[in-house]
Amino acid sequence: MKHIASPIAGAADALIFPDIESGNVFYKTITLFAGATTAGMLAGARVPVVVPSRGDDAPTKLYSLLAAICASTV
Repeated sequence: MKHIASPIAGAADALIFPDIESGNVFYKTITLFAGATTAGMLAGARVPVVVPSRGDDAPTKLYSLLAAICASTV
């Protein structure tokens, strides 16, 4: 288990959540309270799925689409 003093604390390129509910809570928290720039997609279906939020800004929607394109094997 990594502790907060870890040299890589806060430097993650990707986070994986066990379900959409926990991922959504974390996503909303870091964007609203920390001002994080994010991208989100659902993986595990036949193709990556982007589910934008009404509150997402244009860069977040673009980054989500680009992440899905990069993850696509089609």
